Amino acid sequence: MKLVVLGKESVEELEHMVTQYFSLVPNKSLPRPEFPGTPFGPEQVGKRLHVVPVREARTLELHFPMREVDSLYLQKPNQYISHLIGHEGSGSLLSLLKELGWANELSAGASRTCSDWSAFVISIDLTDAGLEQVEDVTEVVFSYLSLLKTVGPQQWIHEETSTVADCSFRFLSKRNPIDYTCSLAGHMQLYAQEHIVSGPYRIYEYDPDRITECLSYLRPDNMIMIVLARKFSDSTTLKEKWYGTEHSIEPISEDDAKRWDAATVDSTLANGKLRLPEKNDMIATDFSLRKVEGVPKDEPKLLMDTDVCRLWYKPDNVFDMPKVNIVAEIVTPTAFDSPEASVLSFLYVQILQEHCNEFSYLASMASLHCYFVNARTGIEINVSGYSHKANVLLGRIIDSMLAFPDKVTDELFERIKDKASKQYHNFLFSPPYSHAFYGGDLCLETGKWSMEDKISALSGISKSDLVEFSRRLLSRFHLEALIHGNCSPEEATALVSTILDGLTPSAPFASNDPALRVVELACGHEYVYRFPEFNEEETNSCIENLYQVGPVDIPTNSVMALLHHLIKEPAFNELRSEEQLGYIVHTSIKTHGTDIKGLLFLIQSDSFDPIHVDERIEAFLERFRSKLVDMSPEEFQTNVSAVMKNFLEKNKSLGEESSKHWAVISNKSYLFKKYQLVAAEVEKLELTTVLRFFDKFVAKNAPNRRKLSIQVYSKKHIEKMDEPVAKEGVTLIRATDVIEFKRNMPLFSLPPKVNVENMKLEK
Repeated sequence: MKLVVLGKESVEELEHMVTQYFSLVPNKSLPRPEFPGTPFGPEQVGKRLHVVPVREARTLELHFPMREVDSLYLQKPNQYISHLIGHEGSGSLLSLLKELGWANELSAGASRTCSDWSAFVISIDLTDAGLEQVEDVTEVVFSYLSLLKTVGPQQWIHEETSTVADCSFRFLSKRNPIDYTCSLAGHMQLYAQEHIVSGPYRIYEYDPDRITECLSYLRPDNMIMIVLARKFSDSTTLKEKWYGTEHSIEPISEDDAKRWDAATVDSTLANGKLRLPEKNDMIATDFSLRKVEGVPKDEPKLLMDTDVCRLWYKPDNVFDMPKVNIVAEIVTPTAFDSPEASVLSFLYVQILQEHCNEFSYLASMASLHCYFVNARTGIEINVSGYSHKANVLLGRIIDSMLAFPDKVTDELFERIKDKASKQYHNFLFSPPYSHAFYGGDLCLETGKWSMEDKISALSGISKSDLVEFSRRLLSRFHLEALIHGNCSPEEATALVSTILDGLTPSAPFASNDPALRVVELACGHEYVYRFPEFNEEETNSCIENLYQVGPVDIPTNSVMALLHHLIKEPAFNELRSEEQLGYIVHTSIKTHGTDIKGLLFLIQSDSFDPIHVDERIEAFLERFRSKLVDMSPEEFQTNVSAVMKNFLEKNKSLGEESSKHWAVISNKSYLFKKYQLVAAEVEKLELTTVLRFFDKFVAKNAPNRRKLSIQVYSKKHIEKMDEPVAKEGVTLIRATDVIEFKRNMPLFSLPPKVNVENMKLEK
């Protein structure tokens, strides 16, 4: 047994606690459990499996059983190998597979580690063409493995990965205490005492023999080849016992095995295009910290405010890390004002990410990351990591955005379009609770487009449409940015200038400011939106009940937060544990648009239809009110303290702090001290205030109750979907009526613009 105790007490006090509570645990001197042998003998390897997945997928997995590697944690040979196989830069395996039009993504690494064996897996997300050429894809993989075996281990590659690993360990962010103690207890089972904390991160030794040994297992005759695709549904011969997965197994043909074993970088398919990565010029070497005075520790300040850009800035005066987080959103209605625009935005960020891969992968290996998001009001650029080379990475991103129209090839466009199509169609196979959330958003948000419309729009989009869209996107926009971390005000301004000077946008028209509007449900009225579950084989139905409150100020926000805290545990206990309505029982405060809030209940059930579950939610709410009335002052105060503690909990990392700041920047409330303000209001609350709120917005006959019930019917309960709504004051919305429903409903007013003049950084 291994024990980890973490606390604010002194070492002596912690030691006393351990002695008091654990000294009586007997030491039986039992040997460490061992499980000798390996599940993969000669009769299991050299096989090819075809598997039919539930969702749309085209995946090639190459599994290689090998020796155990836990004892090699000082050298981590598999980390060296996975770094090279999984590389995405120029000359890499994935780069060539993409060039050939056969793959979208690739990952490699250990998937199983046991006391006597392990397994190394290469997983490739295939295109349609790659699925048809799966034998050729496998040959290219073995061509790259041949390169690694031929050139042998390279010490400079080890030194690069070791340097980055050392930096990552040196500047680790704090973790949740429960997660940290659990992980340490597990590490104590694997690592020597002096390596318990650093063991998972650092690479202590260079051992080329161990790298060569692990590479030797990556052979065709020691491989289990798994191909997942729905196209095999009519050709499989076996069904797995427990889950009913359709599959077939056959030996890898002797011709294929010989072909793959003989593959080299000079083979016809590889054509000399595979090579080791270049030396990484993105590895940080300057970890000096910027000291900036006169900036508060709990909020950013406005550094720039023009008709083209608003820049929020905060130095890292909390964690003292040599890292920076850059979030910049290109705000423009061009990105989302129609289903076609939404799809074009998705294609744009996917292809931009592809264009950036050759340098962004090197950066990510140096713990400097970038990614792009088609957000609700535009396109987000995110850069995070060591501050030393952040400006270099941002500059290369802007260069790629400028070169976008000239770099979109027909092959790349079709591959990403196919990837988008697969992602959109796979949404239809998501769990029913995802479809319930989607249905609620579709009913209430003006800028939410249906998946059917997106799929239809995607089919008609051409490469020239995307090129034209990219030009319109960058021609006129407003940049909203946050720069937070190891950075001076001058450096922050220079980073934003990199974007603005590179893209040279015109200022947006004031009358064309992107706005997210939300449907205002009628007080005292109920709306029911019913539709069949998209996946015809799904047996679970789902219901989402939303009790819409509307725009809320800080005091009302505090009441909602406390009410949800009070309702969460009994809802789970009664609806899931006692009534067993479904495995998934969820409550939360839901925000639509930027500021319209409501209390949400969601239950996914295999046993009961949504109409029955709706009745049980309403019955629970009646019982809950009685419990609220009978709650003692002591119990109420305990809950108040718990909610306050949650709101006042300190950020554990720079990223967590940045996320909170960006949330109030992106919704344009700029309430950077929102958590502290809500906590202060929670402290003042009385039970009667919570009861009045419940009776006004949530109770069955509440005057301001606005209820929307999203009901998703699986094949198991589909006959209930057409039952008439017996209650008065209820509007039934059919799947075909959503557009008309939104068109005929009033919208909440937009929140007033915030005056930010007093938020500027004093110089």
